[in-house]
Amino acid sequence: MKFNIYLLLLICTVTSAMAQQKKFTLKGNLSGSNVPIKVFLYFRDGERKVADSAMAQDGKFTFSGSLDHPTDATLYVHWIYPPNVKPEGSASEGKSFLLENGTVTIEGKRLFDAKISGGEGQKDYEIYKKLMNSVGDSVYRIWKAQQHQLPEDSTAAFQRLLYARQKIAKEETLKFIQAHPKSPMSFNILQNSSVIVEDFKYVEGMMVSLKPEYGETERFKAVEAKVALTKRLSIGQLAANFSQSSDKGKLISLSDQKGKFVLVDFWASWCGPCRTEYPYLKSAYAKYKDKNFEIIGISIDDKKDLWLNAIKSNGFEWIQLSDLKGKDNAVAKAYGIAAIPQNFLIDPAGKIIAKNLRGKELEEKLAEVIR
Repeated sequence: MKFNIYLLLLICTVTSAMAQQKKFTLKGNLSGSNVPIKVFLYFRDGERKVADSAMAQDGKFTFSGSLDHPTDATLYVHWIYPPNVKPEGSASEGKSFLLENGTVTIEGKRLFDAKISGGEGQKDYEIYKKLMNSVGDSVYRIWKAQQHQLPEDSTAAFQRLLYARQKIAKEETLKFIQAHPKSPMSFNILQNSSVIVEDFKYVEGMMVSLKPEYGETERFKAVEAKVALTKRLSIGQLAANFSQSSDKGKLISLSDQKGKFVLVDFWASWCGPCRTEYPYLKSAYAKYKDKNFEIIGISIDDKKDLWLNAIKSNGFEWIQLSDLKGKDNAVAKAYGIAAIPQNFLIDPAGKIIAKNLRGKELEEKLAEVIR
């Protein structure tokens, strides 16, 4: 009996300790002004989005909550000055950091120069931020040095520099993760880099270093599954067939369009970035719809009236499908869609030949493949 009681106490103690490890406390002290301060905290923990706010008392404020894993967070402060008082500097400031379980402190006169102290993850966050800033600064210096040598229309040269910056940033990121394989910051980088997996070899490079420490976590396994799906939907692979109801109530399949070039475009009525692409989609469709080209729009909407109104008001003439299940749209899940807009260009044989064509890239690609 004594043994059972001891075992129960031990289980309760371990459970309590584990629960405590999943909680964070953020303590701030901004002493640079005597006016009231409203503080806002934003972060995302997996699928959970959190927005919180508090009024500081004598410049001091506290937030608390729970996290499954450390994550990027942003703190905004707004000094509430009387109408007849001129603000001392900016009335609003923001700062990003790595939010971890345990205690995080923010101390300073103003937020922009405040010192943020937390666990090892925050230290690595600062190291990585400086590393990425140095990469950006190096490429910018090259750009400035070459400006006087470039023609007036130097867009192509600038794009090459951006590509170089991205390439160097990826190389330095992999080196950072290899040097910090147990760091919460390294695991956070992996999660941020796998929201949309376009370069699966890059993500796999991170996973090799992180698997010994994080391989058994649900989020690591989710990234593994996403990478596997990305491989199945990579350029050169056969596109997965699907069927869904159209805005006209007809069941339509991708296979119905076999023999054509097809752009499968994922969008929604509420998606701001999607609207930027509408003019380019309409231009490409007008130019190539009679040249063996079709667009199939897959809407991530969950309200039929909003979906149909968006089709009508934007004058979409191409095929429109949706099961009105929002982010759980069956086709979107089959294609690993975690953010929109996204698209896949499929050739007449059913193979994927391009992904995520933006702006003029769509017409440029169609001009290349449609003779």
